[in-house]
Amino acid sequence: MDHELNKASRRLSELPITCEMSGCSIDVQWFRVMQKSGDWTIPLHSHRSFEFHIIARGCCTVTTDTNSFSIQQGDFYVTAPSVYHEQTSCNKEDLIEYSLDCKFHLRKESPPDSNGECSDLQEFFLNKPCAPYKDTNGIIALFDKALGEALKMKPGYKLIIQSIIPELLVAMARSMEYGHAVNGSATKSRMDIIADFVTDNLYKNIAPSDIASHLDLSEKQISRIVFASEGYSTKRFITLAKIEQAKELLATNSHSLSEIASDLGFTNVSYFSNVFKNHTGMTPGSYRTKAQLQYDIHNT
Repeated sequence: MDHELNKASRRLSELPITCEMSGCSIDVQWFRVMQKSGDWTIPLHSHRSFEFHIIARGCCTVTTDTNSFSIQQGDFYVTAPSVYHEQTSCNKEDLIEYSLDCKFHLRKESPPDSNGECSDLQEFFLNKPCAPYKDTNGIIALFDKALGEALKMKPGYKLIIQSIIPELLVAMARSMEYGHAVNGSATKSRMDIIADFVTDNLYKNIAPSDIASHLDLSEKQISRIVFASEGYSTKRFITLAKIEQAKELLATNSHSLSEIASDLGFTNVSYFSNVFKNHTGMTPGSYRTKAQLQYDIHNT
């Protein structure tokens, strides 16, 4: 552990920092350094504030309810309020992360159009995905400057550190605005993994617990991921996938309703028919008749 860095971080984190801006204020919850080594995990959690994670050295893996990605030295990511995230070690590399956590407070007595750039920054960070971005605007250098001021504590150091906060936020916004998320095209979200698992196991009697076991997560976490992506429960997601497959089977082959129900993991044909009708407004037999009629018309 770098003890000088740890001392600077401790002094920085002890400073009460509030930045007053036109129409709003920014309250800093913490402004510090995290040092990790070996195998480690920071369990899934969320905040009521914005947390900015800047990787100054090493790497780690970040997992949210909808995504998972690796982040390297010189990258950063932002977690907005209520965004669940987990961090784990990467190849046992030592990690140094610079962290800024803050809340935006828009003044209620101010007209909406007077909140200006502070409100714009808040909205910008809310709308950006939680993904890795490259530091292209000197974010690490600004953080290093704040740490240096906290370590040396020369006259006026508190004012300088306070002035760095808006600079940091702007630098991160500018890095995110025109930069593409690192490895964005190669990242597979956990919702994609869930959907793939359900598709691969449509012909089994799968349950949310099976998905949780496959991803090594709790059923509650799986439920949160599915609801965040689809707007309904995991059980409904599985059922709808089975119904879509049933539609294809009814339209393209002559298997009996009993066979289709059994193949798709329904307990009996009566239950299958009720579920199918509840979701489509038609019985499986009526759907098959309509689908085959449309096929005949299309091919005549």
